[in-house]
Amino acid sequence: MKYFVLVTGASSGIGEAACKTLAENNYDVLAGVRNTADGARLESNYGSRIHSLMMDVVDEESIKHAKEKAKEIIGIDALVAIVNNAGIVVAGAFLYVPIEKWKYQLDVNVLGVIRTTQIFFDLLKVKLDEPYRHPRRIINISSVSGLFASPFIGAYAASKFALEALSDSLRRELYMYDIQVVLIEPGNIITPIWEKAKKSDYYSGPEYDSITAYKEKLIDENIRQGLKADIVADRILKSIRNEKVSARYLIRAKAWKFRLIQLLPVRWVDLIIRNKLKSNSGIRPF
Repeated sequence: MKYFVLVTGASSGIGEAACKTLAENNYDVLAGVRNTADGARLESNYGSRIHSLMMDVVDEESIKHAKEKAKEIIGIDALVAIVNNAGIVVAGAFLYVPIEKWKYQLDVNVLGVIRTTQIFFDLLKVKLDEPYRHPRRIINISSVSGLFASPFIGAYAASKFALEALSDSLRRELYMYDIQVVLIEPGNIITPIWEKAKKSDYYSGPEYDSITAYKEKLIDENIRQGLKADIVADRILKSIRNEKVSARYLIRAKAWKFRLIQLLPVRWVDLIIRNKLKSNSGIRPF
């Protein structure tokens, strides 16, 4: 029997790394992409275990069409995991990010997960009997921004906080199906998202002008200190394959520092961030 895994946002970064790792470990991958060129490249680079699916997580009809194609590809075999990886970052000051951008941020990162999971769940819920039994999982790719909201990425952090909440609710609802929901929370990972962030729109106002230069420095620092996407892909593989898994996996360098910050009083953390902004970008209170 072949075991299939659906990976959304498979064209680059964590999604592409997951496709490669899963294919190398004897899983067939339904790689969700938005253009045929990316799908062809994945199939060419990683072999016959990659099956590209044209789907856009904000388009319900495209997901339904992808599901029907997936059913044909899977045939008598089994879908054992859904990896909800597709996501975007809308950056800027809370007061200046246009409402339509807030909506798009939540549409992709939150509603996209809901649409994909609801539509593909019928394929995932089929229980396998011995000797073909395999754990069945829903893997949601969150972020440290789902645990800690940094300034100027409020829309993105809001989407990841929402993903954390809906994942908890879903996990507690699926016990009768014996399907585990796992949250993976990466920190700085070296992916194309950082270069895209340099080129993407940044919404701000005159009081934040000095943050622009600091933004570029911060992105370069994140690239320099980032971990390889393969590390996240390996955790995805283990979360699909292992019999016992945790509800959450935090993946970042010096994770203990992040955990320590979470234990500090909020007013202390706010002061630390305020002082960092003042020293690095020149922002001062009015």
